[in-house]
Amino acid sequence: MSPETSGKKREIIGVEGMTCVGCARTLENEFRKFDDIEYSVSFDDKSVTVTYSPEGYGREDFEKAIESHGYRIKK
Repeated sequence: MSPETSGKKREIIGVEGMTCVGCARTLENEFRKFDDIEYSVSFDDKSVTVTYSPEGYGREDFEKAIESHGYRIKK
């Protein structure tokens, strides 16, 4: 079942300032704090992919979490 048919939303968020694998690990640790989401952090692509229920979170929540560690969101 795709995210769209299950009522879930999928976002790919580009991250500026992710310069090493340790940076990716920092974001993985941050995203573990969210309940009921699926995520993957890609150092190679400099992005975070998140699948979530829009009733619980919005893209802004994930962007704030990324920015709280000094990274910027690619626009």
